Amino acid sequence: MTALLCGRRTKWVVLVIWLGIIGTAVSFAGRLESVQKDDIAAYLPENADSARAVKRILGMQGENLSPATIVYERPEGVTTADRDEIARDMKAFAGIDGVVAELPTPTGGKTFGRAEFDRELKPYRDARGRLPEQLQVVERKLQMPRLTKTIKLIAAQRSKDGQAVQVVVIVRDQGGRETAEVVERVRRVVDAGRPAGLAAHITGMVGFQADALAVFSTVDTDLLLAAMGVAVVVLLITYRSVVLWLFPLSVVLVGLVVAMGVNYLLAAAEMITVSSVAVSLLMVLVIGAGTDYALLLIARYREELGRHEDRHEAMAVALRRAGPAVLASAATVVAGLLCLLVADLNSTKGLGPVSAVGVAGVMLAMMTLLPAVMVVFGRWVFWPLIPRCRPSERPDRAPGGERAGGAVRSGGRGPARPSGAAGELPADAGIWGSLGRKIARNPRLVWVVTVIGLGVCASGLASYKAGGLDNADVFLGRPDSVVGQEAAERHFPAGAADPVQVVTTEQYVRDVIVDTAQRPEVTAISLGAAGNGDILLNVTVRAGDGEESEQQEVLALRDRLRAVAAPDVNVGGNVALVADLERGAQRDRALIIPLVLLVVFVVLALLLRSLVAPLLLLATVVVSFLATLGISSLAFAHLFGFAGVDQGFVLLVFVFLVALGVDYNIFLMHRVREEAHRHSTAHSAILGLGATGGVITSAGVVLAGTFAVLVVLPLTQTVQIAFAVAVGVLLDTMIVRSVLVTALTLDVGDAVWWPSRLARGLSWWHRAGRPVRRQGPRVRPQVMLRPRGLVRPRVMLRSSRVVLMKGEKMEGEFSGK
Repeated sequence: MTALLCGRRTKWVVLVIWLGIIGTAVSFAGRLESVQKDDIAAYLPENADSARAVKRILGMQGENLSPATIVYERPEGVTTADRDEIARDMKAFAGIDGVVAELPTPTGGKTFGRAEFDRELKPYRDARGRLPEQLQVVERKLQMPRLTKTIKLIAAQRSKDGQAVQVVVIVRDQGGRETAEVVERVRRVVDAGRPAGLAAHITGMVGFQADALAVFSTVDTDLLLAAMGVAVVVLLITYRSVVLWLFPLSVVLVGLVVAMGVNYLLAAAEMITVSSVAVSLLMVLVIGAGTDYALLLIARYREELGRHEDRHEAMAVALRRAGPAVLASAATVVAGLLCLLVADLNSTKGLGPVSAVGVAGVMLAMMTLLPAVMVVFGRWVFWPLIPRCRPSERPDRAPGGERAGGAVRSGGRGPARPSGAAGELPADAGIWGSLGRKIARNPRLVWVVTVIGLGVCASGLASYKAGGLDNADVFLGRPDSVVGQEAAERHFPAGAADPVQVVTTEQYVRDVIVDTAQRPEVTAISLGAAGNGDILLNVTVRAGDGEESEQQEVLALRDRLRAVAAPDVNVGGNVALVADLERGAQRDRALIIPLVLLVVFVVLALLLRSLVAPLLLLATVVVSFLATLGISSLAFAHLFGFAGVDQGFVLLVFVFLVALGVDYNIFLMHRVREEAHRHSTAHSAILGLGATGGVITSAGVVLAGTFAVLVVLPLTQTVQIAFAVAVGVLLDTMIVRSVLVTALTLDVGDAVWWPSRLARGLSWWHRAGRPVRRQGPRVRPQVMLRPRGLVRPRVMLRSSRVVLMKGEKMEGEFSGK
């Protein structure tokens, strides 16, 4: 199969097929932005209480309506000219396409105001005109505007200090670009003719969404270029070729285009939810993972070019040797990401397949398109360091398929003695091989000290701040929506611009109003829209001591109203949405983290044909994740000064670090297992580290660097994910994979491969009621050739290492199996 991908003729077939795929994918990839959903309500599952409230509001309004709050502010006090300008703006708002100026009244078209409300309360007054205590609270808190046949939605409110005016504009929230365009029309009206000294800001849920979308719209190209720049630098340093970096990066872009096209088709069919954050992570993940796969394949291809005259044959061998590790790596990442499909939150559920499609697409491109392109252009792509075939390393120079100068497997369990003048294999002669030999002196001490050090890093979890992020905390900077919210909080009662939305039926509306008014945290109640037998109440809840306290008050109100009118009452609004997001994130973490560990264990067990090695590798990745979380928590609290941590942070970082961290362990252990067929496990661990140390380090730097470029997005969520994944990948590459995994493999020895045949000397069977350990290797005849003088075959029965007689010089040897 590998020969077909890079054959003399079939390589052209591969290129033609890929040209057709690219042409088709490009037409769909450009439309991905049109199906993105960044509405917070779209992230929730349908059974969430706040999501049900949104659905009922949508049913009574006939469309999804969201408030945009314009805050006018003049510290010296709003003047008459300011008020006249605000009045003109309000008239202009009503004519903007996308702004809803009025809705049917909840009274079914009957006029209703303060006089009608007083008549309703009159039967409940006593002889002195006093109302019962419950109705007194209702009279004080229920705000009763004059209602006619319709509700005028565009309303202004002046602050008590006279320094600000707040105007609420209801817009059709279609999500994405359409809503942002409506907000931009409103902004143009606000800016036109505004008196000097009068500040104006657009805030509210729609304002925050528009600012967030503007962030992604302006930096997507910069993000892509920055990620590719990191990959280019690492490729140049690794291969020192002025041409080579073009080939893997071009193939990475092909994989990205294919992934975006497939994701568009899935989102258009409403099979997945695609957010702006998911698209940004898709770009970074595809570039990072694709470059990793290219590094591994190109490194093996370059190694084989030194052994084969024919580049087609060299690439076929490289694919056979490196292909299983790349496939297993991609399968691990894809399987881990697809575990997100069982998530409750649609944002998390959509991120899984979006990223999985990207990894699968770039892996397919690297395993098929890149080999074909590389063999088409030949050896010169490595210029100026062009690899040449070395006759001494050609596979046909040694009998039995073993290279001359290669190590010979001895019968004992110790490391085989490599032949050659230097007395060492090239694989263990470099920096990483030297590190492996130093670890081998006392591997148990090394891994114990390493685990203790990682545990100290994990202690930083004491600084972890749970509870999610407020709208203002989502941005690193201070966009207009954040400035507007701060201005509204200075001049108006807390919660007035972002009320809790209570939806109930006409049957229970009086009971709900009376019970809601009894809550001490409720400061005002007003009637909203009506329709389909439902009525919307906008409830203003005073701000608690911190966001978590405010969420608790809203959740307590929800529980109280359920006791009054369940199941005909739902509580929504921004605070309730955030609280439901946190609950959904907790449920997803409890379910998905164990599932990811199980899936990764199965993939590792199938690849390594062992049960012990996967357990050890998973344990190292989990320890690395906890250490990363501890370091990140300390950085977020004391370095960045973040107010909290995004709800999906822990789960997303866990999935990325486990899936990507296991990647490097796969690259290492797959090579160790390959060497273990010829050497002892101890020596194979050193050889594996020496052979893969450089390429895995380069791959880790690429992946960490590509994730680190997410900091160009001025959003707290992306910066937190970027920092944690970058730190985790570097920690896993430099410490966990090179030191901890190697030390554990050296300490455990052959048992790491149990129950496969590579677990030499670890098969037990019961004889006479006692487990008896298998004896050492059987004595096998070995034939040595004495090249000096006459060639006299000499047969010796030895179970120990071959020792050369005085005056003998070994040029080649073969086993007499």
